[in-house]
Amino acid sequence: MANVYTAGSDRRLIIYSISRYIFLRTAYIDGIERPIMLVSDFLDGLSDVVLGDTIYYAYQNQNGDILVKNVMNNEALFRVKSSENPDMHCPQLVVNKDRLMLFYMVTNPLTDRLSLRAVYPLEEGDSLNIPVDCENVDMYEVFGMQGKAFLYVDSFYEITSDGKFIKCQDTDMLMQNEQKISEYENQLNTYMQENRQAIQTISQLEATIESVKAQYNELMETAIAYRDEAIKWRVTIKYEVCENIY
Repeated sequence: MANVYTAGSDRRLIIYSISRYIFLRTAYIDGIERPIMLVSDFLDGLSDVVLGDTIYYAYQNQNGDILVKNVMNNEALFRVKSSENPDMHCPQLVVNKDRLMLFYMVTNPLTDRLSLRAVYPLEEGDSLNIPVDCENVDMYEVFGMQGKAFLYVDSFYEITSDGKFIKCQDTDMLMQNEQKISEYENQLNTYMQENRQAIQTISQLEATIESVKAQYNELMETAIAYRDEAIKWRVTIKYEVCENIY
């Protein structure tokens, strides 16, 4: 999973996860920089959004905690401890009227019933009451569109600026836009995979070039040594011939 954000006319920021790492990479028209490692304890559920001039991201770490950070600061801005919520998953961020919201799912260990929770992670973790029954639902989606935030579980809900959830009546446009978002994400993931393969190929070619250069330099040194030795022999032979003449 990867997202690309525009930063100026010729710069793109790419945030993505590989194995237990989350990376940030800067791409230009004429090239791409080496990745910056943001975290090394990633387990699952990378979600990222732009708020103001900063990229915020949430993920679940190897200990099962859910953390919210931004790319400018490695310290956790907000944490949901797994010791308090032992079975958490699917963290997602969304921006609603310039407020950052974190959603995640929790399983009740006694009933196996799922519940969806939401908090404002930058506002002392203030929680919201979500009037949605998540029983027998193993997924959800939150997304921003046209300055608004929406939640999808069994239906689409608009999230108001004061944290209320209003069920949407006309959902055709929302479903079409959600489908487009999914298509764009698939295209982006394909691009990132191709890009990683291209970088690996470039690295292999660079190593091959360095090996060829080393072999070339070694052959040149050998050729120069042979040449110098040949010159030395020619001078010696010429000197001996001249002595015999005289």
